Amino acid sequence: MSRPLSRRNVIGHTAVLAGGGVFASLGLGPAVAQGAKVAPNIAQYQPTPRGKAACAGCVSFVAPAACKMVSGAISPSGWCILFAAKS
Repeated sequence: MSRPLSRRNVIGHTAVLAGGGVFASLGLGPAVAQGAKVAPNIAQYQPTPRGKAACAGCVSFVAPAACKMVSGAISPSGWCILFAAKS
């Protein structure tokens, strides 16, 4: 069964492909897919927020100071290139 082509489906698939492109361009695809964490320097982690984007608002942040994708201690007010806002 195929789904009808809707704007929501196109936007959703585009977002998934763009995210996969970020992982692939950084060489993170296989590592992140298998649940391995990347080093903070690879994710360009910084302990300060980038504008309003901060680790505490990311889907991968694990309170009080961890991340599902980046290894080591993570500040809730930090930021990295893998940031994905909670909806």
